[in-house]
Amino acid sequence: MKKKEIKFFTQEDNFVEKTRVVKEEVFVPEAHITSNGKLSLPLPTLEFLGVESTLTARFKVGVDQNKKGFVGLYLIPSDESDPTAFELVKIGRGFSLLLKGIFIKLGLAYRTTEFHFTIKKIDLDGIGTGFFAKLVDEKPRTKKGDDGDED
Repeated sequence: MKKKEIKFFTQEDNFVEKTRVVKEEVFVPEAHITSNGKLSLPLPTLEFLGVESTLTARFKVGVDQNKKGFVGLYLIPSDESDPTAFELVKIGRGFSLLLKGIFIKLGLAYRTTEFHFTIKKIDLDGIGTGFFAKLVDEKPRTKKGDDGDED
């Protein structure tokens, strides 16, 4: 019979040094549709998008044609010379893209439903770098408008 080699532990082996894990806050850029059909972009989100001058910022806006239903919006930075780009407009403490007609054509009931998005950076073949505002939450809107703007 073979002699077994056994390692026995001591009390010191059982000591675990407590270390604090510092969780780094991760910023998640967000957007939402106001009750007046505007895609609202808070200032921290605009900083994430790399918008340096809110006075001249423009975005081309699109949706994926291959998806069934609405899953989100593509936002492609553009310059002032592009007639298809949408201008960033100041509202309250943030900025927005006036997309009321597009939301109506997409069948989004923005007056009665809150739509919330998270935004991530993407690379599109043949187009370049842009952003995708992915729909993450949809719930009934409360009675009072969410931004106090009138049509």
